[in-house]
Amino acid sequence: MSHKITKKDEPSSQKITCGIMKELISSRDFFEMNIVRVEIIDSTKRHYHKKLTEFYFVLSGTIDVDIDGEVRHMEEGDIIMISPNTEHEAWKTSEKAEILVIACPPWVEEDEIQV
Repeated sequence: MSHKITKKDEPSSQKITCGIMKELISSRDFFEMNIVRVEIIDSTKRHYHKKLTEFYFVLSGTIDVDIDGEVRHMEEGDIIMISPNTEHEAWKTSEKAEILVIACPPWVEEDEIQV
């Protein structure tokens, strides 16, 4: 496949721990990463990943991200890279918040360790 366009209303919504997720690019499309759009409703559970690196890009609203016990405030347009084996959790600090999450390699359940 030479390219893929995903329109914003195409992916089906899936309820996850922290909100509503729409997978925009999956490991079936590109084996090295996946990209999801998340409307944050609640906080994530504190966790880390053994192998994957995550990027959170704030599309709208504001969020706080606790990285190894240090809380970082993020606003629209901010991005954070979270390396493997880094404990983290995130929650919205505005009425509505939406983020783009890029996971490399793609997220798989067995890589996420709850703490």
